[in-house]
Amino acid sequence: MIGKMKIAITESENFSCGAINLLSKIGEVIALDCETQDTMIENCQEAEAIFVRLKFRIDKRVIDSLPKLKFILSATTGTDHIDVPYFLQKGGEIICLKGETKFLESIPSTAEHTWGLLLALFKKIPSSFDHVKQGSWNRNLFKGYNLKNKKIAILGMGRVGKQVARYAECFDMEVGYYDIVDKEVTYKKFNAATELFQWADIISIHIPLNEANKNYINRELLSYAKTGVVFINTSRGGIWDENAIAENLFINRIHGVAVDVLGDEFDVAKITVNPLTALAKKGYNIIITPHISGATFESMAMTEDFIAQKFLKKCNHHKQFR
Repeated sequence: MIGKMKIAITESENFSCGAINLLSKIGEVIALDCETQDTMIENCQEAEAIFVRLKFRIDKRVIDSLPKLKFILSATTGTDHIDVPYFLQKGGEIICLKGETKFLESIPSTAEHTWGLLLALFKKIPSSFDHVKQGSWNRNLFKGYNLKNKKIAILGMGRVGKQVARYAECFDMEVGYYDIVDKEVTYKKFNAATELFQWADIISIHIPLNEANKNYINRELLSYAKTGVVFINTSRGGIWDENAIAENLFINRIHGVAVDVLGDEFDVAKITVNPLTALAKKGYNIIITPHISGATFESMAMTEDFIAQKFLKKCNHHKQFR
């Protein structure tokens, strides 16, 4: 019965109390803080629904190991941390934020983090702070650049892209964009990504990861970019060829890169050998944060509440037609 459904929250630290209360109306909520994929599997054997964050990839192994699993809840727009085709093939259902445009317009965290990365990269904030922590004080080593009058390219003028573009206006920057869908915005529109790359001083990436967009930014597209361009990626690591990005950084065609995502971020062993982390260790102009752009207390609570409410409506709807 729906009323006795077991719902496991796999990462319950600071989880929204409001969301837990909503989920409790559907069934029994099990709050977990799993350290490994194995402990998650072990503790979710009875779960018909699991509410996940981004610590683990919900792959075939996990799905096959949870015999009662019917629903995966994720307060994210992207679902690359879930083997979606396989779970759907097995009759499962995913409750996420994809397509919830109106609600997502109220969530600023990813755009704010994008702007924080851009400022940190241009003003050399992390490296200058490390310099001071070592007991030094040489400002000449850390001359940065103004953002005013720079040309910022938004690749993907969706919800986050629009928010980033508005911030750029406040800094008196020139904004251009490319999107496969026509947008009702006043910014400079380009008809191809190649044209956008030729124009831009800064390229901020806001396209979703899907089959069509895997390695969208490849060696060929990068060849159109200006020497000295800066990239910001708070989308997904899989939307570009990280080796190609690293090669262009190595030969100084790309001036700097700031990312919140990596292609293999769900495999800790691969993070240390990632081409971008490898260059960062050698002192190249790279900033990497561990997928924290959406991880604010306010935004996480809002999105968890929304997903819980969405799941509650779905369960109530099914009850009506049983």
